[in-house]
Amino acid sequence: MKIRVLTILFLALLSCKNATENKTEQAQIVVDSTELKVKTTKKEIANIKPELEFRKISETIKMNFGIENPEFKEVYKPLEMEYYTLIDSNKVKSFKKYSEFLIIEFENQNDSDIEFKKIKTIAEKSLKDKKELFDYYGVFSKGGISFNKVDKWIVGHFLRCNMYPKDYEIDKKFTSELEKLDSDIDWIRTYCGWGKMEIK
Repeated sequence: MKIRVLTILFLALLSCKNATENKTEQAQIVVDSTELKVKTTKKEIANIKPELEFRKISETIKMNFGIENPEFKEVYKPLEMEYYTLIDSNKVKSFKKYSEFLIIEFENQNDSDIEFKKIKTIAEKSLKDKKELFDYYGVFSKGGISFNKVDKWIVGHFLRCNMYPKDYEIDKKFTSELEKLDSDIDWIRTYCGWGKMEIK
């Protein structure tokens, strides 16, 4: 009888010990996962880039082309319609122009990436056949144009057939300066008469 009581008592103590160990183990897992979550959140915050301000793009235009205080105004509708044959107008936040610059602002960078890819796809197809550009005459200016996709903007710079080599170098420098803004950038450059095209 004593042996049976002692055995039951021993088993009861053993199960209490296991329950305590399980609780401690569970508490440890909770603590560890909380610490992991905090570390992950800090890492995510560190990887988020601050949104690029358009002021920086505007300053880059002023610096490279010697333009004082460019005033960007709404674009006349026919030019918008030319672009809307290729890009989704529903994703465009604003469409502005100043002198030989065209600024298309999208709601976010993801939208600008998607829409720029459409322009780039046509440009890449045209390397094999220039006829690919015929339907998009207003987008790919016959005088030449450079497109720079910076963050949530596509910045178009209309070129001319009577440009000197140094003018093209200034346009290339403009792209290089935009690349220094610590933002995702992509670009295309077409020359007079679509005779030559450069694609990043």
